[in-house]
Amino acid sequence: MREILLKEPVELKLPAEQNMMLVLRLTTAGVVARAGLTVDRMDDVKMAVEEACNCLIGGDPAPRRLCLRFAAEENFLKIRICGDGECTGAANADELGVARCILESLVDGVDVCMHGAVIGAVELRIALDQ
Repeated sequence: MREILLKEPVELKLPAEQNMMLVLRLTTAGVVARAGLTVDRMDDVKMAVEEACNCLIGGDPAPRRLCLRFAAEENFLKIRICGDGECTGAANADELGVARCILESLVDGVDVCMHGAVIGAVELRIALDQ
């Protein structure tokens, strides 16, 4: 197993705007590197995080800010993405199904936390022993 340098959770809050995705991808890359994952896995995780954020940003109403939490727990890198406040992405069942398929192809586990027809959060799990 690789050495995990991510000892404490990393939290990021940023405006829920498409032009902030570069900041999100750079932060994700840094956290994934600290978690000891390969460059190939890093690309998959960056795409998954961006797709999960797009699930929230694309909703109506959309959140003002995105809140992300990265933590190494139980041999997984766990990433929780949610919107701040009460406004989070409204889920269209077909779009959510497609997004879930994309996410499941990129990471080892996906949970979409729903509050009625609204996406409350997306949680991703990436195995650290690969």
